[in-house]
Amino acid sequence: MIDELNDALKDYSDKWEALTAGCNDQQFFQGLKPMAVGWKVADEADYKQLYDQLRADCDRIVETWMNGRWIAKMHLKDIKLEGDIQIVKLMQRRPGSTDKLGLDHVDFYSPAVAGAEAILQKEPSLKWSHESNEVVEGYNWISVWFEGTEAKLKSSTVMDIVIKELSDINAKIKIDSEVGRLTSGQ
Repeated sequence: MIDELNDALKDYSDKWEALTAGCNDQQFFQGLKPMAVGWKVADEADYKQLYDQLRADCDRIVETWMNGRWIAKMHLKDIKLEGDIQIVKLMQRRPGSTDKLGLDHVDFYSPAVAGAEAILQKEPSLKWSHESNEVVEGYNWISVWFEGTEAKLKSSTVMDIVIKELSDINAKIKIDSEVGRLTSGQ
């Protein structure tokens, strides 16, 4: 699976470099760090199969049930993929979706993404849009669409979102525990 990911990332990287080579603000695009690859599978059986293949290469895995499907954020322990990527986001296709399978997108990180809209407005050849996650409040990014794939430009990492999700769950557990203690008269 690692070889398949690397092959797909090499192809993606060539397309991304060609796209951004003609952009006006080269410094902005060169400052974007690829940090995660999104890999889409058809169903739960494919998800479990690839999950099991990748698991031995990981030291941390966090799974999320979102929009009727599983998504795993998998940190590779001793391997870096093409572009120094260390995180694989393994995603089932949403129910009823006909999205293509395989490499779906690459997440690019840079604090400069906060001001990316002004930069992208000066790039008339790029197709882009604002996107957000309806499950995690305040989590948004800019998607750049090209050659049947996507670059997600983010000012936070997918691990920042994992930390926030787990912190929110932890806070709710503490609040629920405190409410339970108070209502039981302790």
